[in-house]
Amino acid sequence: MTDHLSLIRNKLQHLARMREYLAYSLSQVEPIVQKQDWAALSPDQHESLAAFRVRFSEFQEHLGKAMRAVAIEEEQDVELFGSVLAFMERLQVIDSADHWKLIRELRNAVNHEYEDDGDRLAEFFGLMATEAPVLFGYFGRLQAHCASAYGIAQ
Repeated sequence: MTDHLSLIRNKLQHLARMREYLAYSLSQVEPIVQKQDWAALSPDQHESLAAFRVRFSEFQEHLGKAMRAVAIEEEQDVELFGSVLAFMERLQVIDSADHWKLIRELRNAVNHEYEDDGDRLAEFFGLMATEAPVLFGYFGRLQAHCASAYGIAQ
C-alpha cells in the first residue's frame, strides 16, 4: 500500500470514529430540536447542542478532506474544491455539489452566527439534524468506493 493510500485509510478510520460520536450527539439533540421553548433549555441540553454543532462541523470538514485525498489519488484537479465535488458526484459519493455546498453553508452559518432567537436556532439545529444522516450516507459511499477501488477495508 502506498503512503497516500495509507493516508486515505487513516482518514477513513478517523472518520468512522467521528461518525460514531456524531451519531451519539444526534441522538441527544433530536428530542431537543422538537422543543418549542428554547429559552427554557437546561445547561445539559445546551451542552448537547454545542457538542452536536462541533461534531457535525468537524465531520463535514474531515469528510471533505478525505474526498480531496481520493481525488488526488485519482489524479484529479483539486485546486478548486468544486472540482473535487464534481468528481465525487461522478463517483456517486455525493448526490450533488449543490447539496454539499448547502451543508457547508449550514455549517458555516451555525458556527459564525450567534443567534439568540429561539426560532432561528431551532431552524439551524433542525436542518443539521436532517443533514447529519446525509453526511453518514456520503461517508458510507466514500468507504465503499475506497474498498472497491483500493482494497481499503471498511
